[in-house]
Amino acid sequence: MLNAVEEEPRAVVFVCDRQGAALSRRERCLKLAGIVHWVEAERRPSGSYYKLLVREHDAVTAHLALQMGGCARSSKLQQTQASFGGTLREVARTFWDEILLLLGRLTDFVKEVAPKLLPGPR
Repeated sequence: MLNAVEEEPRAVVFVCDRQGAALSRRERCLKLAGIVHWVEAERRPSGSYYKLLVREHDAVTAHLALQMGGCARSSKLQQTQASFGGTLREVARTFWDEILLLLGRLTDFVKEVAPKLLPGPR
């Protein structure tokens, strides 16, 4: 089965230069949408790049899932000069996103482990 999946055409939906919160958020969006995905590391002289891949026929659905999950490109990337207050707000927003990601992972862990710990009906 694994070979059959690997032979399918794949589409890249996200590329980043480090494993971290950005990649994890997008993986979580795809997982919640029920889209099969892979992370592939590509080594280059300039460094490692991590590609988030889906099956080719799921590419549009994956992009829509990422947009619905709040992982779309931000218009804030066009700003060239930020104020001190804006920087603090951005740091606080990033910290809040990380807390939400941690809570999501903790919830997933509890949902997975709790049924195994609870005794069955007698």
